[in-house]
Amino acid sequence: MAGLAVAALPSACGTPSVPSPFDDSFDPGVSLDGQGAGGAAGAGGAAFDAGPGVDPTLGGPCSADEQCDDGAECTLDRCDLEIGRCRFEPDDFACQNGVYCDGQERCQPQVGCQAGTPVGCSQGDPCLLVSCNEEAQSCDSAPRDVDGDGDPDRHCGGGDCNDLDPAVSSLLPEVCANGRDDDCDGEVDEPECTSPAHDTCKDALLLQGPGAYAMSTVAAKLDYAASCGVANPAGARDVVAAVMLPAGPPVDVQISASTGYEDVAVALLGQCAAPDTELACGTGFFSAKGGRVAKLRARAIGAKDKATAYPLYVFSDGGVDVTVRLDVLDPQPEPPNETCGTAQTLLPSQPVVASLVGAEKDLATACSAPTGELVYRFELVGPADVDVFATSIDGDGIPSMSLRAPGCALPEHEITCQTWFDAHIFRHALPAGTYYVSVAATAPTDVLLTLELGPATPEPPDESCAGAPPLPQNETVDLKLAGHQDDVPSTCLAGGVDAAYALELAQSSDVLLVGRSSLGDTVAVALDAPGCAGPPDELFCRQGSWSPVRGSLRKVPAGSYRAVAESQLSQPMQLTAFVRPAVPATVVPFADDCTEVLKIPSSGGFFQGNTKNAKADYVAGCDAGGGGGKGAPEQMLELELAQTKRVVLDMIGSGYPTLLDVRKGPDCPGKEVPNGCAVGYYADHSFLDLKLAAGVYFIQIDGYAGQSGPWFLDVRVVDP
Repeated sequence: MAGLAVAALPSACGTPSVPSPFDDSFDPGVSLDGQGAGGAAGAGGAAFDAGPGVDPTLGGPCSADEQCDDGAECTLDRCDLEIGRCRFEPDDFACQNGVYCDGQERCQPQVGCQAGTPVGCSQGDPCLLVSCNEEAQSCDSAPRDVDGDGDPDRHCGGGDCNDLDPAVSSLLPEVCANGRDDDCDGEVDEPECTSPAHDTCKDALLLQGPGAYAMSTVAAKLDYAASCGVANPAGARDVVAAVMLPAGPPVDVQISASTGYEDVAVALLGQCAAPDTELACGTGFFSAKGGRVAKLRARAIGAKDKATAYPLYVFSDGGVDVTVRLDVLDPQPEPPNETCGTAQTLLPSQPVVASLVGAEKDLATACSAPTGELVYRFELVGPADVDVFATSIDGDGIPSMSLRAPGCALPEHEITCQTWFDAHIFRHALPAGTYYVSVAATAPTDVLLTLELGPATPEPPDESCAGAPPLPQNETVDLKLAGHQDDVPSTCLAGGVDAAYALELAQSSDVLLVGRSSLGDTVAVALDAPGCAGPPDELFCRQGSWSPVRGSLRKVPAGSYRAVAESQLSQPMQLTAFVRPAVPATVVPFADDCTEVLKIPSSGGFFQGNTKNAKADYVAGCDAGGGGGKGAPEQMLELELAQTKRVVLDMIGSGYPTLLDVRKGPDCPGKEVPNGCAVGYYADHSFLDLKLAAGVYFIQIDGYAGQSGPWFLDVRVVDP
């Protein structure tokens, strides 16, 4: 394991210890003089129980690395031949779990990884509601708004005179005749108040034919109950429409209700205020068109000899505008193909429509979707290439398909899956047999499903982990993924087509995989054991819709591995495996400005530090977030190149929104090189891949918008 080769420092308890750069109490002014001495050596090379004044990274006597093991997976165990003692050098990076809000984990020699201190977001202000945002890796603060109605408490600068009631706010209209100051203006039921429209069945909006109708739940109350509703009962309210059907044969009625981003639900009943007469109910989903949508379908309703009115409840979270659409359709029975046992036959080149309104969820899939699914089956009399396509007809939901083996029903029967606007599953030379396709979506929608069969074709040489071709190290290779299929189980990109390459490590190594994607694609990079059998074999997996996507692992044992690249859309990718012998981490305790720059070896290395106690000395061109003055505090490193090199700088794992700036010397801080400044807002943090000519360069470790904290920097120097 990589570690921190620095001298002992006095701890708060008087016992010298190595400070972690992740400890905000670390004092960069403390001297590093003195190794400390004393205590008896432990037996063999085991962990050494150091007494006061002894470097805790020291172990017992040794003459070879193999004699040293402190039992902690996160330390680099080696024999320090200069003193004949074992050293157990901690590597905090090896302990990072990728979760921002639980703090930065630390490595303790002889013990192992220790939990970090959760990110403290409290500012001591009762008028601010503060929380840790894992996705943005920052603290969010907002004015106190307990009832979540968008209007902060009046005592905290907002206009809400009752912050416990979402129906009272300075942003809402005054509701007539309810004896309450709804708009917080100090008056009750003033003349310009608003009366709700269609609040009850007595005032229902008439829907007298197919089409779109505008409704509003502003000023309405919650009057009725149904088997479904909005997720926030405290903000729920409803309005009522009447679906008018003329005398005639039974028909199907499909109703959708859409809003901005407020939750919505709809229920159709046979009789108003009679929950036991409910015909259909639809909850809200995020629509692929934007906003939220709820749908229901009531089948074979209406009367042959008389016109009929059916009450429709429209629920919303808060007072909002709602668009209600009514479609009257020819009657159709409930889809019979809800399960594998009732699957409908799917014939080649004969598209079918899967209506997912009201479908039940029966099958488990890696591409889980909010709606239920319908199931189809097809037969292969011999090996064939198989393409299955799915597209939403109305655009409300994104299709989600699962191709399943003959058993169908169990999770392990899933061959592959995909969720995408134009979903496509492809398989090479699928053997003869019975197969199943389940179709779901991100919202209720009608999906056009098509099966196509073709002559069996061979797999590309980089298709699967078995027999994977070798991947050159420290070189970028172009991948053409058209005609590939999903062979490698993935924990981070279900259903992506993949290419696998053999990565052979002759010694313990630090591995960085970098995948560059085509525009609009979502890709992943993973490092697996040769079997590529899913989570047990997966060392890491990273995915994203940004480019590049990176995954890093230090001290990977010597052996054979598989580097896997995955694409959601089968688009071209680039893959690079940066590999070097495992190196210990170098702590950067000072390097606050140009007077104490830390020099990086010409071969690169791994570094960690903390800018919390540094000063702000230099500006950076990409710090659009500002921060005032010279921005955030920074630390400075220097890299000298004797010839042109490709230099990769990766800050993945750092504990705050980083900013990385590369400057050309010879004098510090130098001049920023073209494309040499990178901001890292989220979990991957800053990354640069530069071709640099011979010369002296200064690397500025900085923070975006004035932020600071613990950081990691992986520096790879390879031939261009």
